[in-house]
Amino acid sequence: MRSEPTSGTYQPSDSPGVALIQFRWRVVQEALETKPRSFERGVELRRAFRKWGVPIRTMQRWITKFEATGGDINSLNRSSRNDLASRRVWVSRTFDREFLKAFDPALLPSLQAKVDQLIRAAWSSPAQRAGWKQVRREVVTAFQRHLHNMRIHMPEAAITISQRRVREARYFRIVDVRAHDRKTYDDQLPRIRRSNEVLVAMQQIVMDVKVVDCAVTRADGSVAWPRMIAFMDTATQRVFRRFFLLEPSQSIRQEHVAVTFLEMASDPMWGFPQQLYRDNGSEFFILDMIRGALAELQDQNIRTIINARPYSAASKPIESKFASLDRFVFSQMAGWTGGDRMRNKTAHLGQPPAPYPGSFEEFAQEADDRMRVFENEPISTGPFAGKTPQKLLRENIDRGWRPLLVPVDRIDAAFCTRDTRRVSRGKLKIAGAIYRHPNLVNGRTLTVARPWRRGASPLVLFPETGWAPLELDTLFAPDDYAGVQASDRRRREHDAAVRQLKKSAGHIDLQKNHRDRLAAASQASLVEPIFDKAALPNEASLGQAIRVQLDQGGACERNDSPRDLSDTEELEHYLATRRRATR
Repeated sequence: MRSEPTSGTYQPSDSPGVALIQFRWRVVQEALETKPRSFERGVELRRAFRKWGVPIRTMQRWITKFEATGGDINSLNRSSRNDLASRRVWVSRTFDREFLKAFDPALLPSLQAKVDQLIRAAWSSPAQRAGWKQVRREVVTAFQRHLHNMRIHMPEAAITISQRRVREARYFRIVDVRAHDRKTYDDQLPRIRRSNEVLVAMQQIVMDVKVVDCAVTRADGSVAWPRMIAFMDTATQRVFRRFFLLEPSQSIRQEHVAVTFLEMASDPMWGFPQQLYRDNGSEFFILDMIRGALAELQDQNIRTIINARPYSAASKPIESKFASLDRFVFSQMAGWTGGDRMRNKTAHLGQPPAPYPGSFEEFAQEADDRMRVFENEPISTGPFAGKTPQKLLRENIDRGWRPLLVPVDRIDAAFCTRDTRRVSRGKLKIAGAIYRHPNLVNGRTLTVARPWRRGASPLVLFPETGWAPLELDTLFAPDDYAGVQASDRRRREHDAAVRQLKKSAGHIDLQKNHRDRLAAASQASLVEPIFDKAALPNEASLGQAIRVQLDQGGACERNDSPRDLSDTEELEHYLATRRRATR
């Protein structure tokens, strides 16, 4: 008796070669033992269908291939096509069919290459902006011109290109995007991945200016949109912010950035940063003044100030923070007009947007309060997902982080307007006000600084000790005894400053210097005269004496001309005649 094959299930395509042959052989083995086209074979095929689940028509194809090869069991394996590497469609089915009726088939590969080139070129051109239909239209037109130049004339209806073939090359549209839409191209660039978890608090500060899309009323009744200068701590995602309501036609200036930075550096929960990641706006160039101070806090190989890539929102992590603030903070406030200035959010059609009902100070306070609450909400994405900015701050504090507070006068000396002033009566006059300091000495010219920080006193630079704050001079009533006390105190302070100058000046021996100069003057050599007047006759004239001495080779140089000597003799003769006449 025949052994019954092992039961199983049909596996049409995922069985490897040998296993597939063995499976198919077990399925059709009983049917092969019957005569072709017999009733018995039909019965065996139906029984195999019920047992193995293989369709009867499929088993008939297996048996036909097996018997056609003379019983070669390898014919039960899955057959492979011999034309897989050959191309069946060159331009399109319609074009190929019409082309082969009248032209040489050997030209089809070159036409196929031309069509592929035209498709790539069309996708790289501005035609891609209108979609694949416009691209195909341009390709068909250019291909018709190419056929005409090759003297190939075909019906217009035969020159077709499938949508699938055109759309396969749509990735070439990035060429046109790069040439004409650099912002979109930059947003699609491949990015590296960074982990902010390795940073500690205040190690890197990202800064930018944001226009808050909330209408606020100025003091004069006009409507404006506040600006927010934001400094974001990359390690904790906190944002230090200050709001400004500018006058018409004004923008954020360097003074505003300096004031905000000074307030952050003096805040006990923030302090001085180690690295600045700034926008390319000119208002942030003021921070170059503290480049030296930042360098002292970092290694030599670390850049202290990094400029973001221009017009690249993806390179500035604070942009995503601004988007979150718009959704969860500013959009919840009254006066919200939306992000599109051309389509402001209004409560009534045809009416201008309603501004914030309170003053700018009230708006800034509410915005600050809402942002403080928002910093206690969990972050939704990124490496800090599930944590709040305040929790991240506490984790940094637990790991030992402490804010770096720099003396305020050192920062004021960096962000200031400098000038020189001459001390008069122990005082300096700056911007119409009188300031004093105990070490101011009359007649001295010093460098003064007017800090940009609000409420900061002017500074004076003493070359010996450095910067020092000046004190505003006060007025006293004539009968105020405090004025007498202040006068005595200032006199003592001034005397102490003069004594300090004396101590720093040292001693010089003026008497010794006088004796040295006198000794040098006494050692001067005597000069021999040209002639001795006592040795000459009384009646001899001066001109004759000079001529005699010159002839004898005296020390006088021979530069006198004969005319000068004759003039001298004439003068002597005239004087002698006058003397005889007076006798």
